[in-house]
Amino acid sequence: MNSRRILCLFLSTLLLTGCVHTPVAQPSATLPPARQPYEAPIGDVGLNHQSIAALYLPSLDGQQLLTFYEPLTLSHRQHPAETILRALLAHPGNSRVRSLGGEVTLALSGSNPVEVSGGVCTVNLAPSVLQLSTQDLYTVCLAISATLSETDGIRYVNLLVAGLPVSMDVTGYLPLGSVSAQTCMELPVLWEQLIARRTPVGENPAAMPLTATATLYFPLTDGTGIVPEIRRLSFAGQHPQQLVLGLLDALAAGADELTNVAAMPDLPSMMLSSPEVTELDSGGKRVTLHFVGDVRSRIAAAGIDPACCFAAMVNTLTTFVPALQQVCIRVGDGALTSLHNAARGSLLFPGGLHTRQDYAGYLMAQSTLYHLESGALHAHTVALPYRSVNDPRALLLTLAAAPAGHEVLPAGLTDADLLGLSVDGDTLLINLSARYAEIIRQSGMDQQLMAYAIVGSMCDNLHVNRIRFYFAGETLEHLGSDLVWSGEFLHNPGMLNRSYPGGTS
Repeated sequence: MNSRRILCLFLSTLLLTGCVHTPVAQPSATLPPARQPYEAPIGDVGLNHQSIAALYLPSLDGQQLLTFYEPLTLSHRQHPAETILRALLAHPGNSRVRSLGGEVTLALSGSNPVEVSGGVCTVNLAPSVLQLSTQDLYTVCLAISATLSETDGIRYVNLLVAGLPVSMDVTGYLPLGSVSAQTCMELPVLWEQLIARRTPVGENPAAMPLTATATLYFPLTDGTGIVPEIRRLSFAGQHPQQLVLGLLDALAAGADELTNVAAMPDLPSMMLSSPEVTELDSGGKRVTLHFVGDVRSRIAAAGIDPACCFAAMVNTLTTFVPALQQVCIRVGDGALTSLHNAARGSLLFPGGLHTRQDYAGYLMAQSTLYHLESGALHAHTVALPYRSVNDPRALLLTLAAAPAGHEVLPAGLTDADLLGLSVDGDTLLINLSARYAEIIRQSGMDQQLMAYAIVGSMCDNLHVNRIRFYFAGETLEHLGSDLVWSGEFLHNPGMLNRSYPGGTS
């Protein structure tokens, strides 16, 4: 009996222990994957960044310009000039400086109030600025010039009011011209230097010589538009007719430093009569230029697109000659009422009246991109619309459209393939599509050449020092070649202007 009881007790114990859940040992926690220092950008929001801008404002006593620093949100997609200028015009002043307009509210005018190209910034202010005295207007211009000259690439400023160049005297003859930064001299001294060039009251402005800085515009050889160059010019007198002829002579002499621009024809020699200046009821001026009947064919025979040639002439005149609103162009017995440009289509000019606004789309700026030449990467100057020249998206698409025989990227890159771009510190992040990754993989092109063409072009234009590539949001080690795409590519001038084994010309 005792043995049976012991057996039953043993069996009961087994049944009871069978209902108890025995814990299963859990694996120890693993370390998280190594965190990437950056995230692949989606869209271009990451191109916005915080920066400190230097603003120049007149001291309370009006003796000098003082510097104040303001935090602003800027974008790597466009030149910062417009954002900084709006902050300057809106500054209310403080215990040390006064606002630029005082009781007059200053504002920008037009859809494209700030143009930046070739080291020149042209600013279009609203008419409210004309409520200021001429001296205060000049102070506004000096403050704008000093402020914008602190930004990258701007050396001179042109000031327009409601689209018209301003004069610095009540008679409307003395042009302001292109202004450079003057931060070391007192404002009253600069004002005295300016008015010393005025025509004395009662004297003939045609007998008052003038030396001034002007912006000349020249047509690009590829017929896509125009670019500016600064020139110090001397005029026999200050009458608008003399200013017009002096500017046309300077254009005919050609550019001093610009590359990829056409040699301008001798425009004055093709004129049938001297320029005629007319006062308009609006307060502006019109100049009439009467050219020979075959002027367009002569311009084309010189290898210049006629539309770009007239765009260069009209922009030059309407940026410098005070209050010049219209340029009436006549050819032979009629008016020049239309022009056609292969890149920009047709332009119409009712009554033969040409304005600066008519040619707004012709202003270009130049960038340096690296193309393939004789098996090596070499710097090439390319022209882009001035509002796109700082945009990494536009730069990449232009790089992908290199001329035949100079390609560095495989064909097929579209805007949709640029999934995102951002700048983090000194690093540009580029997120390309899986589609374009496969195009690279299948292209058979030298991938090291590809990568460093992008690195050199982007770093030179955007002032970053390194680039990281992503493909559909992921880092990829290889795309069918030995090049490791997952690391950082440093700006390395030694990789440029050198031969690549897979490069061809």
